[in-house]
Formats: sequence, C-alpha cells, structure tokens
Amino acid sequence: MIASILSLLLDVAIVGLLVATIIYALRLNRQLSAVKESRAELEELVKGFAEATAQADSSVKGMRRTAQESGEALAALITRAQTLKEEMELIVQAADGLANRLEAASGKARAAVMPSAPPPPLTAAPLPRPSAPAAAAAVRAATSAPPPQAPSPGGPEPRSRAEKELLQALENLRP
Repeated sequence: MIASILSLLLDVAIVGLLVATIIYALRLNRQLSAVKESRAELEELVKGFAEATAQADSSVKGMRRTAQESGEALAALITRAQTLKEEMELIVQAADGLANRLEAASGKARAAVMPSAPPPPLTAAPLPRPSAPAAAAAVRAATSAPPPQAPSPGGPEPRSRAEKELLQALENLRP
C-alpha cells in the first residue's frame, strides 16, 4: 500500500511538473515568435538603411563632381577677369596720357588766345610700363596720336560731345 501511495504521489508530481513544463514551453514559444517577427522588421530596417546609405553615397559623388566643375568654371572666370582687369588698367593709363596731352594742348591754345595768362603747371605722373605686349601696343598707339590742333584765330573749331565733356572734366579738376 505504501508503494501504491508513493507511486500515486510520484505520478501526481510528474503530472504537475509536466503541466508547468507545458506552460513554460507555451510562453517560450510566444517569445520566440516575437523575436522572429522583430528579426524580420530588423532585416527590413537594415535593408532600408543600406539603400539610404547607397543613395547618400551617390549624392555625395554627384555633389563632388558638381563642385569640381563649378570650381573649374570659376577659375576660368577669375582668369578672364584678371586679364580684363589688366587690359582695363592699360586703357586707363593710355587715357591718362591722352588726357595729359589734351590738357597741355588746351593750355597752349589758351596761351595762344590769351597771351597775358600764364599757362597752368602740368603735373603728370610717369606711366608704369605695361606687361602685356598687346596692351603695350595699344598704349603706344594711343599715345602716338597727333596732338589736337589749336583753334583757328577766326573762332573755336567745332568739337565732339566727348571732347567737350573731357575738357569740362579737366577744367573741373583744376584748383
């Protein structure tokens, strides 16, 4: 009898442990299912991240290419602007030389018309030597033009609008 009671108690204990094991297995199965679902979501997230990284890499390469092209175009513009600046400096120098010559000729013409008035002093700064051969030729051509003729005794000769404006500007510069 003790053996049958002992056997019955062992059977009840084994049934209790089996029920606990089944409950634990069900909970573990649910957790594993949740992990599998999370893994699928994580894989989708990783795929999306990889695509975004590839797109960002492509965009960076495109921006570098565009920046390089823009830099080259800007360098070309800067070079052209520097050349134009040098040419403009030479043109201004030539114009200063012509203005000085025109002022001298104007002074001589005034002296011829009005002998009592002393001619104004000429203060011309020396011109620096141009560096570009084409610009130097332009300066030589501009400064080698014949000086303007003194007005005829019968009256002033007609002048162009540009000459009148230049003479007016020169007269305004005198003290």
